[in-house]
Amino acid sequence: MNETTWWYLSRASGIVAMVLLVFSVLWGVMLSTRALKPHDRPAWLLEVHKWLGGTALAMTALHLIGLALDGYVDFGPSELFVPGASSYRTLAVAIGVVSLYVMIAVQATSYMRRWLSRRAWHRIHLLSYVLVWTTAIHAGLAGTDTVNRAYQALALLLTMIAVAATMVRILQPAREDRSAAARRRGPTAASEPSRLPG
Repeated sequence: MNETTWWYLSRASGIVAMVLLVFSVLWGVMLSTRALKPHDRPAWLLEVHKWLGGTALAMTALHLIGLALDGYVDFGPSELFVPGASSYRTLAVAIGVVSLYVMIAVQATSYMRRWLSRRAWHRIHLLSYVLVWTTAIHAGLAGTDTVNRAYQALALLLTMIAVAATMVRILQPAREDRSAAARRRGPTAASEPSRLPG
């Protein structure tokens, strides 16, 4: 096998993982806010959301395998799994390691949702938004493709999608958030006629 194969595998799988992660967050926002209602289908959105998150984690595993098998930089278990242990771009790699653990936590709790309280699941799941940015910082500081025009265009596009998804989530609360607000206002507020024109 060519000596650069593992390096290419690591770079490509890292980039694919980042793309999948951003789209997983986008799908999660569409699912929680029903921003595309009535054209969306919650069951389909949920399955795509899970697939994107799971595949992003699988691509991250390939990223780690590529790093471990490539001989250019010495990445052993401690460098791959202990923040700050790598002598190669220490801060950038440490951010990547922490991002890995956040990704595992978010993905694991997605499959354990029925056994977790709504509050615990929601708090852990909100880390997805942080994860997108820590992954982008890791890629920007540790990656070797940042001077590539195609990579720069992709990074800009992903950033725009992530910002748009975050803004939609902030401006259009989730269905559960709206229900909770209606319960706090009580039946009088809920039955009060709208004062908005039209």
